[in-house]
Amino acid sequence: MKKNLLLLFLLTCIYYAAHAQTKIVSGQVTDAKTKESLIGVTVSVPGTKTGTVTDNQGRFSLSIPDAVKSLTFGYVGYQLQTITLTGKPIEVALLPEQNNLNDVVVVGYGTQKKKDLTGAIATVSGSELSGRQTLQVSEALQGAVPGVSVTRNNSAPGAGATVQIRGVTTLNTNSPLVVVDGIPVSSMDLVNPNDIESLSVLKDAASAAIYGSRGAAGVILITTKRGATGVSTVDYNFEYAQQRPNALPEYVDGLKYMKYINELNANDGTAMPYSNDIINNYEKRLVETPDVFPYANTNWQDLIMTNKYAPRKQHDLVFTSGTEKLKTKVSLGYQDVGAFYDNYNYERYQFRVNNDLKISDKFNVIADLSYRRVNALAPVNAPFSGQNPIYESRVIPPVYAAYYSNGAYGIAKDGRNPLAQLQEGGTTANKYNQLQGRIALNFKPIRDLTLTALISPTFNFDKEKSFSKKIVYTSPDGATTGTNRANSLLNESRNESYQLNSQFLANYSKSFNNKHNFAALAGAESIYYNAESLGAGREGFELTDYPYLNVGSILLRTNSGSANEESLHSFFGRVTYDYMSKYYFQANLRHDQSSRFAPEFRKVTYPSFSTGWAISEENFMKPVKWVNYLKLRASYGEVGNQRITDADGNQDYYPYQANVNLDGTALLYQNGVLVAKTTAAQRAFAITNIRWETTTTADIGIDATFFNNRLNLTGGYFNKKTKDILLRLDIPLNLGYDKPTQNAGVLNVKGWELGLNWKDKINEFTYSAGFNIADAKSKILNMGGTVQESGSTVVNMEGSEFNEWYGYLSTGIYQTDAQAASAARTNNNTIKAGDVGYQDLDGNGIINANDRVLLGGSLPRYQYGGNINLGYKGFDFGVVFQGVGKRLTRLGNDIIRPFQEQFGNFPVQLDGKFWSKNNSPEQNAAAEYPKLSNTNSGNNYASSDFWLVNAAYFRVKNATLGYTLSNKEYLKKIGLQSVRFYVSANDFITSSKFPKYADPETGNATYPIVSTFLGGVSVKF
Repeated sequence: MKKNLLLLFLLTCIYYAAHAQTKIVSGQVTDAKTKESLIGVTVSVPGTKTGTVTDNQGRFSLSIPDAVKSLTFGYVGYQLQTITLTGKPIEVALLPEQNNLNDVVVVGYGTQKKKDLTGAIATVSGSELSGRQTLQVSEALQGAVPGVSVTRNNSAPGAGATVQIRGVTTLNTNSPLVVVDGIPVSSMDLVNPNDIESLSVLKDAASAAIYGSRGAAGVILITTKRGATGVSTVDYNFEYAQQRPNALPEYVDGLKYMKYINELNANDGTAMPYSNDIINNYEKRLVETPDVFPYANTNWQDLIMTNKYAPRKQHDLVFTSGTEKLKTKVSLGYQDVGAFYDNYNYERYQFRVNNDLKISDKFNVIADLSYRRVNALAPVNAPFSGQNPIYESRVIPPVYAAYYSNGAYGIAKDGRNPLAQLQEGGTTANKYNQLQGRIALNFKPIRDLTLTALISPTFNFDKEKSFSKKIVYTSPDGATTGTNRANSLLNESRNESYQLNSQFLANYSKSFNNKHNFAALAGAESIYYNAESLGAGREGFELTDYPYLNVGSILLRTNSGSANEESLHSFFGRVTYDYMSKYYFQANLRHDQSSRFAPEFRKVTYPSFSTGWAISEENFMKPVKWVNYLKLRASYGEVGNQRITDADGNQDYYPYQANVNLDGTALLYQNGVLVAKTTAAQRAFAITNIRWETTTTADIGIDATFFNNRLNLTGGYFNKKTKDILLRLDIPLNLGYDKPTQNAGVLNVKGWELGLNWKDKINEFTYSAGFNIADAKSKILNMGGTVQESGSTVVNMEGSEFNEWYGYLSTGIYQTDAQAASAARTNNNTIKAGDVGYQDLDGNGIINANDRVLLGGSLPRYQYGGNINLGYKGFDFGVVFQGVGKRLTRLGNDIIRPFQEQFGNFPVQLDGKFWSKNNSPEQNAAAEYPKLSNTNSGNNYASSDFWLVNAAYFRVKNATLGYTLSNKEYLKKIGLQSVRFYVSANDFITSSKFPKYADPETGNATYPIVSTFLGGVSVKF
């Protein structure tokens, strides 16, 4: 009995003693800038494994030994903070991390700390991309990364941008390889910007060589967001935007049009189409007889573009949940973009679920699934020109009526009525579906080794339907006068493709004596791609509201089909070493085998080497307190290109094979009857020993931080050379074959880049600013004796830049016939006063092709971008700008050339600014444009420096003002963590030397570049 009492007493003492030695601490963690609660912050006892994470309200509660005097708070992207315990509830405000050298950067098939990089790699956070308020990732990159060129030529619904890394690399495909979560994809615009965690750009061969034959044009790595342990949230974001055209050309009215086309015919010595009676009584007859040609005075552009503002809507719903065993993030995005005219719309659904499953301490599984659906509606292009409604509205002159007084469509120009075509001519309805899965198994048999097996299938199911409707035109009295096309036509296609990517990776890392740090990667990858397409069409539809093939005529039908496949098998490895984080070395090697080349030429190996010296870690730099980090790096490597295009610019999967084409037709007599038969023939002369294009790059760079890590600097210089570029070289015409593809071209690109970023905080006011600028210049060293001309305006030839302007050197506009007669001319009989003159460089007295010279590069130079961000309490404000310092371009014909197609519209830009016999000598001396003439248009509008203008510009890409409500009792009562309201504007300020009705980025008669004004709300539950 005494023993039992003694035991009970001892246990009671132990119990109270134990509890007397522990205590409960609690509190909340917020962002020092926004005051928003931080979820998933690690709260730990220094030097121990004791800890917890903050909940959905940023709160925590932790039982710790009574002797503990402080706690440490850590969160990705924030400065580590240690708080001394006072016995009161803890309120912690974490500051954003200023020194990001320890941030983890995604590189090829792995990650590295930013300070350990020896290649030219730039990163952009997902918040920065989504904060630019664009629907396409490619557009969000514009001005964000030095050395990355992003160009647009329109802002049509669903349109993306062209992305190039460090200039051009080849005369073929220059778009970078895009890899999302380790899987190559066809476009970065497949990803919802709001799903992106980070984006890395591999710019030099040292970083891109791990991708071998696909890395010549650079690599873009996108990592999507994932769940976190202890975090369960629901986020919803809604945006509504209105878009307006940045610039639109204008055209003269019907009366001026008739006067000017009369003047054109007088200059050309032909009969004037409009009499004095028509012109003098124009205003009167415009009211009395609007149905009679030419008294319409139609503003086609206003009739087509009926919406002054185009709507844009976006919804994003995100679910996040995380435990130690399972972390899940599910996102659903929806975007709907309208247009300035009817029957034009872009609708996109995006779904993604990312799962991380922990089986044991040594084994975990990643299981991801994504689905994308796009519904794209567009009007059928005009059957006469094959052009879009924008072009048609800018070429059809005002003398043609869109409607008659009875409401019927006017026949306009021989049945070419842009309004009728837009509203009644039919639509193209395309539906694109992509389903992608990814399963990765990670096994860690020993402490420093991780083995990964990954498999990812991608399925594309696309459906395209184009229904071109026949429009019957009548006269005002109801009589049939013509049609836009002979028959209604329905074309349908089904395209399916399948890609399977499989990888096996082994990653090993080891540190010896905290001085020697070693890491190695070995891997194998296999990519298989298969695609099939099926097409069918019929004409003769009596029911124009039922677009299905079975209704069309069985006698007017077509069908088609095709298939292709390719595969790539690779082995690769990487070794990295550093000594005391001072001296760095990295080597990459990749061996590729591609089915696009003959068996004996399909193998190739690409190496790269890079080094780095962290000077700031040397003892002699320690006294220099204002330098926090300074590293010099250098690299050299080789990468390749297997993306070969055919004569039409499409992917050529079998360039080394002599293919037989079965799409020819011959007329044969059979039993006295002429019968059309399909024929087969070899078109291209195949060269079996073609091989890879190879790009070698040498790079030097600097990475540094100054003034207590507030100023970050990165810069570099590169020199890359591509050899064995695949070109279509000439062969004797009597062989009867198309030009074969051969290795011949050599291209060299040199350039530099610089980036600066400053970040600081003054009490509760935070601010940051960044600026980057880059330049690259190309030179073609070898073209195999050939010259590539594009539209007789730009050329690729030995000694030229890539796509350099090519043409004549102008002497200005001839002011007198005598001046024209005494000069060398393109046509001695017709070139007179008012026409453009050119220099006779070869001195033969005739202006011909031999007098053309290189006029300057067409690619943008000195591309720059920057941002300014301010924050105070719950308010945030940011501005992003971007621009081009130098670029030569030619204004579109829809702006500077009158009477396109010899009858078309007359731009207001030319009104009063062209040479005319009706002008005074002083007015003609100041004329900016030549006289009106169709006969001499070939001379006056030939490619020359006369038409080249400076396309440099500065643009405010985005400005956003937001306010966040968080940690409010009234929000908690209704189950909300925070609410953010914001307004934003994109592309709303542009400064350039362009005319006010022309945008420096827009193409010729394309959908305009737009300004976007939006408001949004983000709610976190």
